[in-house]
Amino acid sequence: MHKHRILLLTIIVCGAFALALAQKKPREVERKVPPQGNASAEQNKATARRVFDELYTQGRFGEANQVYAPNCKVQFGNRSVSLDQGISEARGWKSAAPDLVMTANQITANGDVVTVNWTARGTHTGQGHGLKPTGKHILMHGRSVFRFANGKIVEATTDEYRDELFRQLGVPKTTASIVDATEKLVSAVRQLLPDPLYASLQ
Repeated sequence: MHKHRILLLTIIVCGAFALALAQKKPREVERKVPPQGNASAEQNKATARRVFDELYTQGRFGEANQVYAPNCKVQFGNRSVSLDQGISEARGWKSAAPDLVMTANQITANGDVVTVNWTARGTHTGQGHGLKPTGKHILMHGRSVFRFANGKIVEATTDEYRDELFRQLGVPKTTASIVDATEKLVSAVRQLLPDPLYASLQ
């Protein structure tokens, strides 16, 4: 009889211990796993920041495929361009202003959409977009809106900036029109020819 009591008591204690462990584990897992939505929004904001810190400011345009989806739609105001054209345009301005720094002043996320208010500063001392260096300083403010899917940008909409940039550089409207036409021609050629032949145009 005494043995049965000890056995019963052992079973009850072990059962209570096992029940306590079973209830404790889900709570620990729950605390360790952050809400999926917040983690995704923060990751998208960090990726959007890379556009300004790494691509535009540091000129690491070769990393664009880590940030943008291959079929990303790019818009500057009412102007629609391919991702390749958008990157080429950015390369041209970085070449024209080698000290260009683009600062993401404010980054906000709403679902899969990230909005960045930015400032661009630089000095027009280099060659780019067919413009001769003027030595003039550039200071511009703008806004970009990025839509994300699977951690990459699938749509990028930026305020049209060229009119203000040309004004600051003192570029006449006729020259600005020529620059625009040249960009369209280069873009068309780049789409027709294989990579090695137009790599020098980038």
